[in-house]
Amino acid sequence: MNRTARKPIGMLLCLVPLLVIHWAIPILANSTDVPEPRAVFSCTSLMATSENVVLLGDCEDAGASHPLAKDPTATYMFFLPGDPPRGELGRMHLGWLWQGKFRSFQAGMNEAGLAYSLTEIPELPMNPHPERPYVHGRDSFYDTILRNASTVDEAIAWTLRFGFSTVWFQILYADAAGNAAILSPGLDGEMTITRRPEGSSVLVAATFNAADPEQSIGRDSFVRYEDGKEALSNLIAAEDLSVSTFSNVVEHVSRARPYAFNGSYTMYATAYDLTNRMAYTYVLGNHNEPIVIDLAEELQDTQEDRRVRITELMPPDQLEQDVRTYWTIQIAGLTTAVLALGAAVWSAVRLL
Repeated sequence: MNRTARKPIGMLLCLVPLLVIHWAIPILANSTDVPEPRAVFSCTSLMATSENVVLLGDCEDAGASHPLAKDPTATYMFFLPGDPPRGELGRMHLGWLWQGKFRSFQAGMNEAGLAYSLTEIPELPMNPHPERPYVHGRDSFYDTILRNASTVDEAIAWTLRFGFSTVWFQILYADAAGNAAILSPGLDGEMTITRRPEGSSVLVAATFNAADPEQSIGRDSFVRYEDGKEALSNLIAAEDLSVSTFSNVVEHVSRARPYAFNGSYTMYATAYDLTNRMAYTYVLGNHNEPIVIDLAEELQDTQEDRRVRITELMPPDQLEQDVRTYWTIQIAGLTTAVLALGAAVWSAVRLL
């Protein structure tokens, strides 16, 4: 092989460390709430109701560029007390601190038993509505809903008081009476309402637009949607809906895959018991030892907003094990990807 032929091979080999860095950096490396770069692979939402209980489930999934990817323990629970004289409700949210200080809410529940969960979808432009009193990205959208609304219908009404420039998410609302609806951007530039079908006890949202399923992110979205819907329907048919069985479905649609292969990892998942105002949060795929929150207890005798990092609510040995599993999966995936790339480069070299 002459020196001229070696030049492109050398250049190709130089790309290997650059690609490693490209993969590794993301992995290793809303009023108090302000707009932030949106998360990737967000997520799956599930709702089911029976005569005895109403439940909403939420999976917060990360890709390599997700705010929690570099620190999977940086999830926070936010507890905000109500103000009865002003008709404001106490509530909790799950999320994180963007740039270490701005609250980013992703799911939550209030003391009336109204809850919400978000899923990412392809972004669509929205019609301008300068007459509306609130603006998404300026006013605290999700907290405004939980602070003021007790039912799904009220949550929808409050949502439609906001103006949006673009929308890249959809919201599944559910309340203690068993009502549920998905709000998502329509192709006409207006928010579209998809209610729980009459005669059905289940509503599921994934990373495709409920108003137009062709607007989707990832093939796995439809798999998780169908799997979750079928599993919940089977529970309803068997009259076996409970927090425990519902949590099993949430676990089933959770993911623990390496980012290097375009996978997603469920950083936390929550089953909200809207009937009893309880929340069961499962961190980093550990579905054996949930963080159990009684919302009434958390809001009792408190007059100020409070945030709690999940690390304060978990046994240290459990946390250590779950974090170790997370990094083992990510590093193994990255190593496999690099080895596969190296093998491909070596094969190309041998053919020259």
